[in-house]
Amino acid sequence: MPHNGRTRGTLTLGIFAAACFAGYLVWNGVNLLQCHIPGSIFKALTGLPCPTTGCTRSLIALFHGDWHTSLAYNAMTLPILGVLGLTLGLLAVKALQQQRLTLPRKIAWVWLSVMLLAWALKLTGNPAWW
Repeated sequence: MPHNGRTRGTLTLGIFAAACFAGYLVWNGVNLLQCHIPGSIFKALTGLPCPTTGCTRSLIALFHGDWHTSLAYNAMTLPILGVLGLTLGLLAVKALQQQRLTLPRKIAWVWLSVMLLAWALKLTGNPAWW
């Protein structure tokens, strides 16, 4: 076991996360250097959309007052933004109180629930909106 108190599993997970983040940066960098807006890595590898696919377009449509188009792009845009706001708010409070930046386990379950519902709606919807 490493001498800093981390278990081998935690260290392995950290290395995996760092490798994924590096891959994400490379993916986006290559696309941006070719003057392309980077697409979803998950969709490129599997052909399936991510739960958040279409959220930006959905939000733009919503700002233009086009609810139908907004819901077609991603019906869970507002719930996803709500959970994101809640998460960031909780982390900000902890940071201001100089506490360890951890979240309650309930937040993980909320994220999982929202993302699973978003993905189910996306996969059962029209692929033209992916």
